[in-house]
Amino acid sequence: MERVVRLFTYNIHHGKGVDGKVRLRRVAAVLQRHNPDAVALQEVDRHLPRSYLRHQARALARHLGMYFVFTPTLSWLGICQYGLAILSRYPISEHQYYPLPGAHEPRGLQSASLDHDAGTFFLLNTHLGLNYQEREKQAEAIREIIRSLSGPVVLAGDMNTERLTFPELPVTPPDHLPTFPSYRPRFGLDRIFASRHWRIIKAFTPSTGASDHLPLLVELVPAN
Repeated sequence: MERVVRLFTYNIHHGKGVDGKVRLRRVAAVLQRHNPDAVALQEVDRHLPRSYLRHQARALARHLGMYFVFTPTLSWLGICQYGLAILSRYPISEHQYYPLPGAHEPRGLQSASLDHDAGTFFLLNTHLGLNYQEREKQAEAIREIIRSLSGPVVLAGDMNTERLTFPELPVTPPDHLPTFPSYRPRFGLDRIFASRHWRIIKAFTPSTGASDHLPLLVELVPAN
């Protein structure tokens, strides 16, 4: 039987739902309902007043019984932070952070090696900029990083555009799956790309108002 990897990407907007209230438990409920093996999260808070000083990545990981790694892209006083997180049911053997070019809000790429049953694969997580020129430079930097990796790779995140492609990662959902805004989704800003080591057998966007984005879920199997 093929071993299916259920993978989420989700911009959680620090748990702020379409009703304007910050309720991380709603994000946790969405994840728990769909039982992913790995999750790429963006706009995650750590010890910020607006989200009740919670370490959101750790709280979600504990609730779901998953491993996690959190990487800040913004930091205040070294304590209050905001950034990217990866949650995984598989052990995380190593992780890295790559700052991406740009003159506006700091952006980066989070990389984690996940020890899947069939072997280790890289899960890359990012949240690209709003400016077109900046985003293109960030995407090219990611392409260079991908070319340096050996083995199966999955890139997930909020790309802030529907138009990006990654020739090194040609496996992506074939249909337009809008994720933003969550209350009336029209734009497919949240994307998942995979190397030729993978085959996508299912992709969908669960409906929820827990954030201003919808999550995107894909089911991957090794391409034999």
